Amino acid sequence: MSMPSLNGLPTQPRFRLERFAERENEDGPPPEWDAYAKLVEDFDEAMIRAWKEEVDTLLVFAGLFSAVVTTFNVEGYKLLQDDSSQVVVQLLQTISQQLANSTLTSALATQNARPSLQAVRINALWFSSLVFSLFSALIGILVKQWLREYMTVASLPSRDKLRLRQHRYSGLEAWLVPEIMTLLPILLELSLILFLIGLVDFLFMLQDAVAAIIFSLVAVVLLFYIFTTLSPVFSRCCPFKSPQSWILSRFRLVRWMSYGHYGSSAKGSARRTCKTHAFSSRFSTG
Repeated sequence: MSMPSLNGLPTQPRFRLERFAERENEDGPPPEWDAYAKLVEDFDEAMIRAWKEEVDTLLVFAGLFSAVVTTFNVEGYKLLQDDSSQVVVQLLQTISQQLANSTLTSALATQNARPSLQAVRINALWFSSLVFSLFSALIGILVKQWLREYMTVASLPSRDKLRLRQHRYSGLEAWLVPEIMTLLPILLELSLILFLIGLVDFLFMLQDAVAAIIFSLVAVVLLFYIFTTLSPVFSRCCPFKSPQSWILSRFRLVRWMSYGHYGSSAKGSARRTCKTHAFSSRFSTG
């Protein structure tokens, strides 16, 4: 039995269920529905338990990271507001100029200082990071609700219970639940990248030397992330498998098949089929 993964649904013993259903119409001993129901139940429990553990881990990270980003946003949004001390200085300068020129006005008008482009960029990055982090937490909560409903046990005979279970399993495939779960780590990684970029931009506003050091560290982190993401796309034996690398491999496979890199002959068709199986097995959960 293959272990569950967020990269897709594991291979289930569906062919056995079909064979068991055929045996009912044949002569001989009836199929042992209780034993088959126990087999499928163990399969589902292992699959759902692995998914829940991974979702719980991501939810903990999303909560802690959202708290960190919120702390920075509290300081960052102040860059978008007018500085009251600067407003007072502008008022005093206007009064001084009017007194020096002996000009009387009925009102003093001051132009509101607009935030700098850098301040807008920093807040856009940090608030986008917070939104992605909270969105991933929302998806995690919804997924746990879906999985709880999937494992709801009905008081039915073993044969009917198997049919109900197969109906639910087919629903997971049809409504792309594993693919939706794949968004969880991707959203958190995107949120972290946006936060780091905004952090570097914020430090360049304060002090160039410190910003240069942090920029070097962030560049190393991002290069490592890009390397581990792209390596499984080009190397079958690479162990750095992740949802994003799985998506890139699928995209690369579709492009190869669309542009007909293997030709239209029977030999090219066989090579294309071989390559398809190679990509499929690359991210199998074994």
